[in-house]
This record gives sequence, structure tokens and C-alpha cells, in this order.
Amino acid sequence: MKLKGLIPSLSLLVIPSLAFAAEDHDHNHGQSETGFYGHLDLKIQYDHIYNAGESDEEINETYSHSHLELGYGFGNGISVNTNLQLEGEPAGHDHGGGGAALDGSNRYFKDEPLLARTLTVNFDGDNFGLYAGKFDPVISFDEHVLPGIYGYQVIDEYTVREKIGIGGYGKLTAGDLGTHRLDVSTFFADTTVLSNSILYERGDTDKEDGGVSNTEDFSSIAISLAGSDFYSLSSDIPEGLSYRVGYSYQAAGEGGEEDETRYSLSGQYEHIFTSALKSRVVGEIVHIEHLGGERPHDRTYATTGAELSYKNWELGSTYTYIYNDNPEDADEALDGELFQVSLSYHFDNGFYAGAGYRYKDEEGEGNKRVGMLVGYSHSF
Repeated sequence: MKLKGLIPSLSLLVIPSLAFAAEDHDHNHGQSETGFYGHLDLKIQYDHIYNAGESDEEINETYSHSHLELGYGFGNGISVNTNLQLEGEPAGHDHGGGGAALDGSNRYFKDEPLLARTLTVNFDGDNFGLYAGKFDPVISFDEHVLPGIYGYQVIDEYTVREKIGIGGYGKLTAGDLGTHRLDVSTFFADTTVLSNSILYERGDTDKEDGGVSNTEDFSSIAISLAGSDFYSLSSDIPEGLSYRVGYSYQAAGEGGEEDETRYSLSGQYEHIFTSALKSRVVGEIVHIEHLGGERPHDRTYATTGAELSYKNWELGSTYTYIYNDNPEDADEALDGELFQVSLSYHFDNGFYAGAGYRYKDEEGEGNKRVGMLVGYSHSF
């Protein structure tokens, strides 16, 4: 794929809103706490799929995307943390659950795995930290940063997840020039018992299954730099601006053709109009060379989005263009796009509800859906 002309033009879209909260991947919950703490987020989503490429794809489905983050702090910077996830998936998208099989039948909470997304031992100091275990390497946006009830599905399409390894971070506070954080990790694909799931079994991952980073050695790496907390009165950098730039290298597993390399540029700008009204704009570019270890296949995701919040209401939307380059496969060389928009309301007791629309064009076939979501969020 030729990026000449692509990055400059997309930079005009992203850089004015350069965006990413450095805290989205922080592993510092147990820095001062003693005892248990956590966050529960329950989501149930109902979608009606219509105007799809195949009649078998025009179905109704209900699925969950819920997680329980649970940790225990020992009060000395050391903590143990996990993220348990009930990961129902929309039809046509699959992380080992039942999201790929479509036969015209409606799907109601079908084949939903309960899995340990992360499980780490952490040390968090004032300006640096270390972690080891199972985690998602820090590269670009966290999947829940994008606005809209379908926003997480955009990033979930390409996120690097469920790796075994070690990592660390360092923080630098530069006064009016913001706070910056460097994350570095080395890892390999999870081939432990945690690669499986319960309720619906995804099956164990073995080294012989291949795939990038499935090497059982520390030959894959991720590096990212993030910044936020700029102060506009004595610098030229707008307040409310944050960013992340990232790089990852995933070594080829057994039978793989090539190593995979990816580069990312992510940003966010938040503006507060009044105590009741605020907005944010987001943007991200992720370029992947040798997608999934395929020698001829490169892909670039270019996403922009916006959210407007008024009191308890949120209106959010994103648009993603997917650039494909695969001279050996005409179908995989087709570009795609994804657009989603939704309106949500957050009640004061932790419950929330929303309704939205999503359109996705993949391999030359369009797919439209409308849906409703109800959820509950609680931190303790």
C-alpha cells in the first residue's frame, strides 16, 4: 500500500484534535489502596440487521459486552489486577466466540465466552511502574475511548490483546507542557489455560496454531508515548489536548510468512463550554504491515469521531476508512468503511441506555444495523 499522500491528508483530520488520555491504560490502581477495589460494567445490546449482502445475514441478535475489573492493593505499590470479560460479539466479528457463523437464524446470547482478558501483578510508584502476567499491550486507543454505543467495535476490530509478558512505564511531569508517559512491553500470545474460556469454550491456544507473536518467547514488543494535562495560559498547546503515538512488532509464529509491524497516531481534544455542556473530538490512524503475518497484506485504519454531552445526554459518532493493499487477493484488496452514530442517556444511579445505527462495508458488501443498549456501571 502506498502511504504517500495518505498520512499528510489524514494528519489534517487528526492533528487538530490530537487525542488520547494517558490514563486509559494506567496500571496504578494499587499504588496507595489497601484491600479490594474494582469496576463493574454490564452491557446488553439488541441489534436488528437489515439490508445486508446476504439474506442469511439479516437477523436479530442480542449480545453482551461486559467486564469486571477487580484488584487487590497491598498498600506499598504492589497490587494484583484482573479484567474478567463476558464477550458476546456482533455477527461477523469473532475473537473466538460465536460471532462468525450466520445461517439466517436469530442469535440471542449465543456462544458467549467468559474469559480472563488480563491478569497481572503490578508495582506502581510515583513516576514509574512495572507489570507482569497477561495483558493487552499499550499501543493505541483503548477500545472504550471512541464515542457511541458501537464505538468499541471499531477498535476491537484490530486491537492487540491477550498477551503474556512483562512491561513497564515511566512518567514525566513538565509543568505547563503537560504530563507524558512512556510504556514499553515485551510479550507473546497467551498459550496458557487462560487462553480458553468458560460458558462457551473458545479452545486452548497452542504454539502449533501459529499466528503473530505466538512464539512462547519475548520476541514481540510494544512501545507508546502519551501526553495530556497541558495548560494553555503559558504555552501554545491547547488545554484539553492529549495524544498517543505507538509502535509494535509481533514476530511470526509457526508457519507464518512474515512478522507484523504496526504504527499508530491517536489524539483527543476535549472542550468544556459550561458545567452542563462539553464536547470532544477524536482521531486515530493505525497502519499495519503484513496483517496477521500475511506477506502481501497491509492495512490502514483511519478513524475520526466526535461526541457532544449535555447534562446526562451523549450524542456520539465515528467514521472509519479501511485501506487494504493485497495484490495477491482481490477481495482482501478492497477498501472498506464503518460509520456509527448513537444517542445515550446516563442515569444518576449508574444505569444507562442508548440507541444507534451502524453501517459497515467489508469486502464489497454493505451491512446495516440499528440497535438499543442498556447497561450499568459501578466502581468500588
